[in-house]
Amino acid sequence: MTSWMKPLRTLLALALLSAGLARADEPLSSKLGDPKNLPVGWFVTQSAPNLYEAGVDTNAPCEGTRSAFLRSRTETPTGYGTFMQAFGAQDFRGKRLRFSATVRVKDVSGWAGLWMRVEGTDPKQPLGFDNMQSRSLTGSSQCKRYDVVLDVPLESQAIMAGLLLSGTGQAWLDGVRFEVVDRSVPVTDLLAARPPPPQGGPHGLEEAAAAPAPTPKNEQASTGKVGEIWFNLGRVNMDRSYTRGADGVWRNILDEELTEHGPEVRGTFDQRDLAVTVKTEGKRTIIEGTWASDPVHIQLDPERLTMRWGIYEREMVRVPDYKEDPNCFRYQRYEGLRTTDRLDVCGAALSQKPPPVQMALAFLGNGFRRTKPPGGLPPPYPPMTPRDAMQAGANISQ
Repeated sequence: MTSWMKPLRTLLALALLSAGLARADEPLSSKLGDPKNLPVGWFVTQSAPNLYEAGVDTNAPCEGTRSAFLRSRTETPTGYGTFMQAFGAQDFRGKRLRFSATVRVKDVSGWAGLWMRVEGTDPKQPLGFDNMQSRSLTGSSQCKRYDVVLDVPLESQAIMAGLLLSGTGQAWLDGVRFEVVDRSVPVTDLLAARPPPPQGGPHGLEEAAAAPAPTPKNEQASTGKVGEIWFNLGRVNMDRSYTRGADGVWRNILDEELTEHGPEVRGTFDQRDLAVTVKTEGKRTIIEGTWASDPVHIQLDPERLTMRWGIYEREMVRVPDYKEDPNCFRYQRYEGLRTTDRLDVCGAALSQKPPPVQMALAFLGNGFRRTKPPGGLPPPYPPMTPRDAMQAGANISQ
């Protein structure tokens, strides 16, 4: 057993005693104990100190006599906080697990939701993850039961779950249940929700003899990928994924925002100001502007890909005989007989009218330093992993 698994097993044992998880039909609120303290085994992590606090509330709980709450401590927090627990996965391997709770929110300016993560041996490659971002809670709402459902593979090591709050406001958690369910209950796994590859081959950058594909008319036709970052009409799936709101503004878990005005993209990405233009010139796509005040220039040609940002640069040539995926161009860098960098560009990222926000995020998200093949970023996961939070020490508000 690795050293970090020992505290996880201890947390699980404590959680079973304090939160009533041994009985799936018993609400968390009836087992919370002193209303000034969090349930044993539950703790708070946050993107920066003193932004959020958690505790127990006896005023109007959804179920039982008490509920746990998470709320912002400042007027304008720019990060997130989460009230969570972590435990070993050994009792759930090979099963489908549902984490559900009754939640209500008040004056939430960002968003709130339940989340669960299944972790294997590599904490940067989660086996399952959902944070309700696509069905998040905003503003104020009354008590309602929500759930997150994930499969727990045989190689799973740990499971983390909790309540997340981004921005200002307050959220209450009650009636927590962890239940094994059968295969008739659908999973909500964001990592399993990758869209199918787009129909038809690449166009726009392809040779003139190739028949151009039609302008995208639906979400599937507008699916693209750069490295391991894929996108469609409403989502860019990456570390701290962005989703497009009903107001047309793109936001991520940290409430960073991007807006699109024709080919211009402006806002904040990775906590840096971004202002770029995405345009096509014949078979060439160019992304240029500034990011954190440093100049950005990305040029995608049928034969070459160049990416520059400040002092950083990546330059690759297209592999002419690449046939593994007809929807993709593969670009590589060679040093002698070795391939030292690689990036695949697929689907709508090769179109004659690539979507500006998605293209900017996908290319910037892959970085400007050379990476070993196959390159790209891992699937999305919480900005601070529970393992990191446990090693740093639980930050529990009194």
